[in-house]
Amino acid sequence: MDAHDKAIAASIARQIKRSRREVTILFTDIEYSTYLWDIRGDVEGRLMVDKHNRLLFPVIRACRGRVIKTIGDAIMASFKSPEDAVRAAIGIQQALYRARHQDENFYIRVRIGIHTGMAIVEHNDVFGDVVNVASRIENEAKGDEILLSESTAATLKDKGYFLVEEGEFIFKGKREPMTVMRCEWKHAQDMLENVRFTSFLPVGPRQQRELLLYAVASLGMLYFLYANYLRYLIADFESFALLTLNPLLLIQAHPLLPVLGAALAIYAVLLASRLRRIPPFALRLLKGGFGFALGFFGFLLPSQYLPPDMTSSLDEVLYQSRHEFVEVLHDAIVLERVEPTARIITTVDRGNLLLRTETRAQAGVVWNQVIVGEGERGWVQETIPARFGVPEIENTRTRRFLFTFRDMYALMIGGLMFLWGTLNFRIRPT
Repeated sequence: MDAHDKAIAASIARQIKRSRREVTILFTDIEYSTYLWDIRGDVEGRLMVDKHNRLLFPVIRACRGRVIKTIGDAIMASFKSPEDAVRAAIGIQQALYRARHQDENFYIRVRIGIHTGMAIVEHNDVFGDVVNVASRIENEAKGDEILLSESTAATLKDKGYFLVEEGEFIFKGKREPMTVMRCEWKHAQDMLENVRFTSFLPVGPRQQRELLLYAVASLGMLYFLYANYLRYLIADFESFALLTLNPLLLIQAHPLLPVLGAALAIYAVLLASRLRRIPPFALRLLKGGFGFALGFFGFLLPSQYLPPDMTSSLDEVLYQSRHEFVEVLHDAIVLERVEPTARIITTVDRGNLLLRTETRAQAGVVWNQVIVGEGERGWVQETIPARFGVPEIENTRTRRFLFTFRDMYALMIGGLMFLWGTLNFRIRPT
């Protein structure tokens, strides 16, 4: 080994030493799993394991444990405290016992082995003799049994876990026999009181990360559609444009409208507060939104870089707004009364769309006349002229909304991809 390799090995060794700490490892395995798979078939067998995982994972997490890995129908979990591991083991057996009595077709029984010792704890795994011993102990257990090493049991004396000696075993790779204890879990207290088996998001951790991506893409897509299409269509109606400037106009339109809106908002909040599980159709919509974003931008962005002679038909206008819009680019932009530099009417913030009725230039400054209220007009500067040491500032931007064939094709492809996403979504087993 050369000096370079030695340096790398020494660095790794130091990191491994820093990763050593005491942990308690819990192994579970389904009794007669091969037989169950044989009589039920692959699909039913996998559904059985999925239900097993959805019962065991919440118990492990509620007892401050971490699922390290699943190996077929076996689970390896780690705990900082031996007591937490034993509480989880009891909770697992209690959960399975309850499930068997609620569903006569569910007859899974698991054996559990627990051992405490020093291990190398890394981000996604645990290494060391403690893992091997816990696995050997689990192999000696029968269905419905919890076995634990004497070293683990020693930390639980007089804590009411009903531990009795099972016997001495010489495990593979060990020279000395090890005393193993058994937990008489049927006499223990209920460990499931604070365990929630119905997850708010009924998918596994990996699919949860995918759904987070879908949610971000869907929300981003909704904002893009609102900012570039919907708000122009809404603001093209003068009454709606004025409503954004003065929400009190809603009360003037009809005094019952705010009451109806508040009632709907309260109902929505109450409905959301009673929701205990996200329904599958909502998850389908999230993937549909992700598919829409892929299809929409997958067409729109590349089409921007095509030669002009290929895109002339795409730029043909299908619809244009009746008004020209003055979009406010900064917060606290001043609207002034009829003549420029006259009395201030109000201020508006960034993002507002004002409907332009006239434009004029005065002293090198362009002013746009906009609708402020019914029969009322105001003026707003298009730019703030440059001053010594201060560059020109763009106050507003004026445009007319145009809906082209390019937009239509992008929305159509996005819609097809939305259908693909909703129809293609599946909840994967844990």
